[in-house]
Amino acid sequence: MPIADGGRALRKAAAEAEDQDPGAGAPPLSGGGGAPAPVTRGLLAMRIPVRRPGVWAAGAVLLALALAAVCAPLLTPYDPIATDTAATGLAPGSPGHPFGTDPLGRDLLARLLYGGRTSLLVGLTAAAITVGAGVLLGGIAAAGPRWLDELIARAADVLLSLPMLVVVLALAAVIGPSLGTVVLAVAATSWMSVALVARAELVGQRERLYVRAAYALGLSRGQVLRRHLLPGALPPIASIAAFEVGHAVLTESTLSFLGLGVPPNRPSWGNLLTEAQAHLLTGEWYTVAFPAACVVVTILAVNVLASAVARGEGRAW
Repeated sequence: MPIADGGRALRKAAAEAEDQDPGAGAPPLSGGGGAPAPVTRGLLAMRIPVRRPGVWAAGAVLLALALAAVCAPLLTPYDPIATDTAATGLAPGSPGHPFGTDPLGRDLLARLLYGGRTSLLVGLTAAAITVGAGVLLGGIAAAGPRWLDELIARAADVLLSLPMLVVVLALAAVIGPSLGTVVLAVAATSWMSVALVARAELVGQRERLYVRAAYALGLSRGQVLRRHLLPGALPPIASIAAFEVGHAVLTESTLSFLGLGVPPNRPSWGNLLTEAQAHLLTGEWYTVAFPAACVVVTILAVNVLASAVARGEGRAW
């Protein structure tokens, strides 16, 4: 009798869960034959917006920028740091230099393409570290004991109050301005928001009936977290991850502009803006316009995709 009662209780919990979330207990039917369609879980359950042309345009822009940065040696024959005293300050449209040259004779197209490598690499790497650390700590806070939850939450609150510039100055004083300094600075000042969002999502799902049923079936905390809680928390985490990419690109540009980021001998969009600030009033507007346009377009495209993921527009993947 106890086994039968337990089975009836689990079936009742599953039925109540289906009433709250229709279709959650059974896989959806395919369009024609009535056979159950495969259930998508985890990353495959992400919703990709397909109804708005602007979302596809944003994706195409980011893909074009990434491909241009990767294929930079094929798109330009010039070295981004090589100077040519015979071709200084050329305007856009000059023969052999479609984007012109800077006052030192360096080709601006080459510097934009190779600078995109640095800026996009910083953005993706910093965002990956930020999201990975945030999800890990948020998952530990949600699944761990209450004292650990309080410790992580209070640590995140304290670190959120620290200005990013103070953290960057401390890191630059210890390890010096470098690409790693920028990545560490972004990750150290951004993981808290990801951790708090992940924690809130996981805690909200922890009391649902299907999670209780999973515990009743004997699954460990780690198994429940991996199989049930994390897949349900992926959409908001993916949204904030996309925003973190844009935030990291903007942070790299800002820190390089202040001389605290990427070293001057390595081209990046931030370094290009730093070098161009002295030429704002000399008529060489293009030295500022092109790198600024790259930064703005990248951030806008990432924000469009992140906003679409947050709204959950579109169809299932």
